[in-house]
Amino acid sequence: MWAGKKKILVVDDEPDITFTLSSILNERGFEVMSFNDSLLTLRRLKPRYYELVILDIRIPKMDGFELYRAIKRKDNHAKVLFSDSR
Repeated sequence: MWAGKKKILVVDDEPDITFTLSSILNERGFEVMSFNDSLLTLRRLKPRYYELVILDIRIPKMDGFELYRAIKRKDNHAKVLFSDSR
């Protein structure tokens, strides 16, 4: 199912964190997409595309738990790792 690089989605409202995580994961051979806005994440989410979603629980507009539930409605196979970047 995962031809080529494995794909990871990183969602955090702090650009420094998404940049750092994306850089580290890219160096380790993953393809990474990152968002700093929960609503934009939902609009751009591709079901069954990402192997893992790394999700901050403290995000404006829609907290990480709300975003998790919305992601699971769009892609019930998504594996989610919660992060707390405070």
